[in-house]
Amino acid sequence: MKLEPRPHYTNAEKHAFYESAAKRFKAELRLRGNTAAVHIENKNDEVFWWKVLHDAYPEGRFRFISGSRSIGGNMTSGCTQCLQYRDFLDQNFWIAIDSDYRYLSEEPNIDAKHFILQTYTYSFENHFCFWKNCQRVTDASTASTEIYDKNSPESELLQQMKTTKANTEANSAEPEIHATDDFVFDDEEDSVNAPKNDREGTPNEDNDELAEATVTSRHDTRFDWKFFFETYSRCVYPLLVWQLYLREVSPDAFPQATFHRLITLPVGAHSADNNGLSVLRVLKTRCHKFLSHLKRSYPDADNSWFEARCNAMGVRRDNCYLFVRGHQLYDMVIRIGARINRKFEKEMLKELCFDEYEEIRKIKEDVHSIVSPKK
Repeated sequence: MKLEPRPHYTNAEKHAFYESAAKRFKAELRLRGNTAAVHIENKNDEVFWWKVLHDAYPEGRFRFISGSRSIGGNMTSGCTQCLQYRDFLDQNFWIAIDSDYRYLSEEPNIDAKHFILQTYTYSFENHFCFWKNCQRVTDASTASTEIYDKNSPESELLQQMKTTKANTEANSAEPEIHATDDFVFDDEEDSVNAPKNDREGTPNEDNDELAEATVTSRHDTRFDWKFFFETYSRCVYPLLVWQLYLREVSPDAFPQATFHRLITLPVGAHSADNNGLSVLRVLKTRCHKFLSHLKRSYPDADNSWFEARCNAMGVRRDNCYLFVRGHQLYDMVIRIGARINRKFEKEMLKELCFDEYEEIRKIKEDVHSIVSPKK
């Protein structure tokens, strides 16, 4: 069977198509009496952006567009599809996207002046994983008697996240490229499922340091998310700086897929013990090994200037978990959380810690600057 070649569209044709679609969104907005139409990456993002916009501008009425037609006629989602409209945005039509590395790479014109909202963290999932939000769920888990509501926004989001992942990846305008690499991490999943005594008995200097810190991090038996995320961040921080640095000077030297694989951590039956010590051990071992590999491979590299730039943009040794890929972080957190409270994920999605940290404050400031621009 002979396949028809994919049609080629000129820039002028693309411009005219997306301009027409944007005009249609704005016309529908006027009929509905809404404040603004907001094109988001996909349906999974809606609960996050609804919470943010409602908190920042409670009197607003927003229509969310979670996907739209591409010029080829397919329903398409993803950040690339959102950005197709960037030349046609105004106070009535915005886009709201995950930052990925756009913020840290200082990609131009991704800002409220151009009617673009961004997460400032890697993705919206990082915000739900903010340590105080996780701690809220953990500390309240034994006292909660709330009846499960399958029609709540959080329950609907859970269902969407479970059932639409494959469809989203298939239809996204920017499917993830699964690059291959030769680097091998030595850990096995058995290490997190091993009996408690076996996991804590390794005479390793790094592990002894983690064990001592874990013992002193809390005086009670509740899981300490602040300790967990600060320790996680200290492990990952040097590699995040290397990843961002090499993206600019030698993109193939540290593939993003390798970094994502590094932070895809095994979670087993005992992973919630001792504030996640077994997970942190695996992460620290991986990070130490790969950092040594980078230093051997690039002995003359000096990324201190890039580290200073990252620090100026809010990336620190104790909070860089907010800037790693949210999908891996979120998956790890909900799997650990499920061992604390079987409704952990649903409860975590109920709230955001507004005004508690800089990245979410920036989003609110962006919303205010759009709805109430300075004269």
